[in-house]
Amino acid sequence: MATGPWHSMWRRLRSDSELAIIAAFAACGVFGIVPFAIYRFATGNPFAGAVDLVIVASICLAVAHAARSSDRRRPRLFLAIINTVGCLASATVLGPPGLFWMYPALLGNFLLLSRGNASLLTAVALTFLAVQGKAYESLAQLSMFLVTAAVSALVAFVFASRTESQRKALETLATLDSLTGVPNRRAMEQELQMAVAEHRREGTAFGLAMLDLDHFKSINDEHGHEAGDEVLIAFARLLGCSTRKADRIFRFGGEEFVLLMPATDSHGLQAIDASLRNRVATELECRGKPVTVSIGAAALRPDEDWQAWMARADAALYMAKRQGRNRTVVDSEESA
Repeated sequence: MATGPWHSMWRRLRSDSELAIIAAFAACGVFGIVPFAIYRFATGNPFAGAVDLVIVASICLAVAHAARSSDRRRPRLFLAIINTVGCLASATVLGPPGLFWMYPALLGNFLLLSRGNASLLTAVALTFLAVQGKAYESLAQLSMFLVTAAVSALVAFVFASRTESQRKALETLATLDSLTGVPNRRAMEQELQMAVAEHRREGTAFGLAMLDLDHFKSINDEHGHEAGDEVLIAFARLLGCSTRKADRIFRFGGEEFVLLMPATDSHGLQAIDASLRNRVATELECRGKPVTVSIGAAALRPDEDWQAWMARADAALYMAKRQGRNRTVVDSEESA
């Protein structure tokens, strides 16, 4: 199996959609512009050729920056601006033949930027071409170009709107648990990574609790999986009513849930026992029988990654189970 730099880059592009968009746009631009740059130098138009080469160099710098960092917003904005300014310069230098470059430029901007920013850049570009007077030979030619360019931009706007709507729908499906409606394990990992980064950057305290419904298998065995699903849905709803607005609830898998609590230290985690576990024991039931929950919790430590943090909470949950269930254990401390 290939393991060279090209293979690594290919794998990275497959896993990073934003970088893939930047790289694909850049590749189209480079391979589309370089032949014209060579042609213009060969036919005695060095200024236009130099403009083309500046555009190509700028595109390559933007891609290099995106590949070496996690920044995607600035390279995309830079590419869109260079793309548009370069096409305006070509239209100014070459006249009507240079206008043809504006069509892919306008369409590409809606791929690189938000719809609002792309629309603004389109309006600025078309206004500039309308007033500078060197890119067209007659008002009729200008009118035809402005109408066709505006229609192209409108089609790109509609396409970008539809694509954004579908992307958000797919993200929702990918990050929400279909049964309970709370975020799933994939969303949890992303949130825990962000919590660790915020803790290291700003020192914000975070608490993590793992919650496991006691004897849940017996509910499925005695009453069926439909009854078990009803308990899970009711439990998720109860968690939402019993926690703060800033707290985040995730379904980790099966009957196990995770609660992420900002601005919460070890002392704050102790309050879970009174505010949540007791409420579950009082209000959650299945066919008239109470359902209880065991909780393992841990406060985030300095220089700890999210996996180690979660492992400590999981160990605390295991301890709560061993001590008889329906109790809370905070890290390795004694139960509440």
